[in-house]
Amino acid sequence: MESLAILSKIPVPGGPDWLGMGFGSVWVSNASNNSISRIDPRTAEVIATIAVGQNPCLGIGIGFESVWIPNCKDRTLSQIDSKTNQVVRTTPIEIAGEGEGAIGLGERSIWLLTNRKGTDSGTLSRISPSSGKVVADIIVPAKSYVAVVASGSVWVTSTGGNVVVRVDPRTNRVVAKIRVHQAPRFTSAGAGGVWVLNQSDGTVSRIDPGTNRVAATIAVGVPGPGGDIAVGGGSVWVSSDGVPVSRINPLTNRVIQQFAGGHGADAIRFGYGFVWVSDHKDGQVWKIRP
Repeated sequence: MESLAILSKIPVPGGPDWLGMGFGSVWVSNASNNSISRIDPRTAEVIATIAVGQNPCLGIGIGFESVWIPNCKDRTLSQIDSKTNQVVRTTPIEIAGEGEGAIGLGERSIWLLTNRKGTDSGTLSRISPSSGKVVADIIVPAKSYVAVVASGSVWVTSTGGNVVVRVDPRTNRVVAKIRVHQAPRFTSAGAGGVWVLNQSDGTVSRIDPGTNRVAATIAVGVPGPGGDIAVGGGSVWVSSDGVPVSRINPLTNRVIQQFAGGHGADAIRFGYGFVWVSDHKDGQVWKIRP
C-alpha cells in the first residue's frame, strides 16, 4: 500500500460504495445516508450531495443526460438531472434485495435485473429512459445481478448459474450462454473483451465477444465477496478488500501490478486519467495516478 500512488483521499462520510464516471464528474453512492456525492476530478472535492431513495445499490448508471440510481430498500429508480443535481423522477421497480450488482445503460435503454415475473433476480428489465417504464422483460438465469452494455449486446452475469448470457437488444432474446468460473459477478467491457470477476476463486474470465468464448482465465488471487472490475487507460483494474488495486495487461492477460493492504476498498473505476477507488472503512474515495 505504501507504494500505491494515491494523490488524494477525498472525504465522503458514511459508506462510499459504487462509482460512476460521467458529465465531467466522479459519482459515488452512499448507502449509509441514502445519497449520491458528485466529485470534481480536477480539484478532488465533493461539489454536490444529492438525496436519493433508501439504500442506493446495483451501481450507478450514466447516460441520457442523467444519473440513474437503483434503490434496494424502497425498490425505486432515481433519475438525477446532471445539470441541476436534482432528482427529477423516482420510479417504482421490483429490484431484488440483493444489492451487489450493476445497472447497464446503452442501446437506447436502461437495463436492470429485477424480480419481475416472479423470478429470483432472473428478469432483465428493459426500461425506457424517457418514460421510466419497463418496455420489455427478458428471462435470464436466476440470481443474475449485473448488466453491462457492450459490442451491441447486453451481457448479464448469473452468480447462481456460473454463466454469462448475451442478450440481443434488437430481439430481446438470449443469444449465447458462456460458462465461467463459480460465482461470477462484476463485469466490465473494453480492451477487446468482456471481463468478469469470479468471486469464488478470485479469477478474471476474459470473454471474446467475437466468438462468445472464454479467451483467457487470469489468476488474480482475490477470492471473496465484494470487489469490482473496470477497464480504462489500456489496463484492466480489479479491486478487493485487502488488495485494493490489481492491474492486468490485456495484451498478455497477466497481472502486472498488485497492491496489498488496508481494509474497506471496494468499487474501482478509471476516468479522467486516474484510477478511483471507494474505501468503505475510512469513508473516502481515492484518486490514484495510474
